[in-house]
Amino acid sequence: MRSVLIPLLLLLLAGCQNERRQLGQALSGQPPVVAGSLIGRWAMADLNGGGAVAGGLLEFSAGTLAGTAGCNRLMGSWQEKGAVLTVGPLAATRMACAPAAMQAEQRVMALLAAPLRVQYDGNGGVTLIAADGRRLRLVPALPEPG
Repeated sequence: MRSVLIPLLLLLLAGCQNERRQLGQALSGQPPVVAGSLIGRWAMADLNGGGAVAGGLLEFSAGTLAGTAGCNRLMGSWQEKGAVLTVGPLAATRMACAPAAMQAEQRVMALLAAPLRVQYDGNGGVTLIAADGRRLRLVPALPEPG
């Protein structure tokens, strides 16, 4: 009997870890992000090892993607099958911005045009990885001020 109870207790405690993390995130004021799901608001924390995309934000909802890659607003559709994300077609506004912001935006848009492997981490973040190694690391974004 004891040999059955110990593994059962360990399994129960391991299952509660995700709920404790989600509760901590909710109490911190950050928007809820379901573990293993892209649904939610994400900040662009790193693009190809070059650092954060200033103002970069993606918001995934049921089949719809919206956000900005630091300059223009973008919107379109998305689909995740297994560990592969496909985005598009995407539409974007066409404002002129500083050259560095425009270059970062072009790199983000090119990356999102490719099929991407989705890799979730234990810290609540996700990395989108193209077949050629390009990467976009996303972290849960703070709620919009308002």
